[in-house]
Amino acid sequence: MATAEMVMAVSRALSQGYQIDSDAFSLLSELSSKGDVEPILKSVIQKKESLKAERMILRSDFDEFVPRDESQSRVVVDSADLVADLVVVSDPTDSIAPAEAEAGFKRLFQDRYAHLLEIARRRPDSKNVVSIESGREMKEREYKIAGLLSSRNSRKGGGVELVLDDPTGSAKLYCGEKVADSALSLPLDSLVVAEVALGKGGQLYARELLLPDIPTRKLVGSSRRVYAVMLSDLHIGSKTFLADDFSRFLAWLNGKLGDLDIVERIRYVIVAGDVVDGIGVYPGQEFQLTERNLRRQYVMAREFLSQVPKHMKLLLIPGNHDPVRQALPQPAVSIDASGPLYSLENAVHLGGPTNIKLDGVNFLIYHGRSLDDIIATVPDLTYDRPVEAMEVLLKARHLAPTYGKRTALSPELRDMLVIDPVPDVFHAGHVHTLDVGSYRGTLVVNSGTFQGQTPFQANMGIDPISSIVPILNLSTLEVIKRNFTKMSFGELQQA
Repeated sequence: MATAEMVMAVSRALSQGYQIDSDAFSLLSELSSKGDVEPILKSVIQKKESLKAERMILRSDFDEFVPRDESQSRVVVDSADLVADLVVVSDPTDSIAPAEAEAGFKRLFQDRYAHLLEIARRRPDSKNVVSIESGREMKEREYKIAGLLSSRNSRKGGGVELVLDDPTGSAKLYCGEKVADSALSLPLDSLVVAEVALGKGGQLYARELLLPDIPTRKLVGSSRRVYAVMLSDLHIGSKTFLADDFSRFLAWLNGKLGDLDIVERIRYVIVAGDVVDGIGVYPGQEFQLTERNLRRQYVMAREFLSQVPKHMKLLLIPGNHDPVRQALPQPAVSIDASGPLYSLENAVHLGGPTNIKLDGVNFLIYHGRSLDDIIATVPDLTYDRPVEAMEVLLKARHLAPTYGKRTALSPELRDMLVIDPVPDVFHAGHVHTLDVGSYRGTLVVNSGTFQGQTPFQANMGIDPISSIVPILNLSTLEVIKRNFTKMSFGELQQA
């Protein structure tokens, strides 16, 4: 409880133009019972004045004026709990084997169709699906077919026309007013299960349209309270990389800025792509870089990421700015390209997308390149709410269903972008917007960025959400957010 002395000391600090963050205020409350708040706070302010430092008083400002056992309430964690429990379920790096383009893409889409149809048939309402050719020979006037959505067009007279393809042929469906909105929300090239009715003139009318979707589940978290930090899009080497904010985050990760009950239980730090800004990613990029040499960008990245405590696993997957092929799936960035990061003993280099288990919790980690295509082609989706676009991918059970747009696909013999198994946590980035949600029991997180607004984003009207980090409690599957911007540091929120 705050004493009169503390109230007066804090009021005096506020009148001098200072702000006190929540952790620092908690420490002052602890000290107030001992009656030494005023001289300590006065010493802190005098030092800040002499250094002409920012007028935000942090808990760390008290370190040299308060004995360690009073300035920090450390949580004693058993040494066995320091060991990370990481299992790599699937990583495309060693499985990538593209075929000749035409034959390869044919095999890719055949595998996509077969795998997604198998998933769709797990639904009780999609068990009696027949092929398009078999449907034409049926005497029943109502039946179900499934195919990849090759085209979707609004008709002048109203309604929507769809074309579905399966290995036996194509079917043109007319979607009236009742199913038109559902038809427009379907991602192109996704598998669609359609309940159809045969009209008098042979026209097929869609009665209901379904995607494979994920089942509703109740998740169970880890048996121990440990945390995973979920990052993406650092863009080290860019002029707009927020080095001060990222340094503040690293200091926090090392227990120098409070929150020790959380920090001491962090076992995983995930970076979902775009560790560096890269070279030649887009025309004129060289004018937006502080470092135009790719190797030196990775040296800079190592200087930062080497500060991640060694008992924390540092999980790295590629993005579209990293020096790896752009076609999905992507292998891990090679040691030839990112050698400095391979010297970090706690770093784990993975391809994208990747499925891993952290303390038994199943993560699907994907950079998110196809979110551009989903947002551009599905009505009512925006960059402000990327979780809604990620939910569309979960419904489609595919990370990049749409072919021929911005997202390049590799002609693999097996489609490694099908979402199977269902993840407990779906983690992406790319769009530089922090967003957290839940869909049918799966936690959905887009991690934002540590990069300020670029000229390209300004032209597109995209305002990134920077330097706010989502932190996942693996035992409860709840997310907290920590804001590492200079003016807002200290805000801790429940997602």
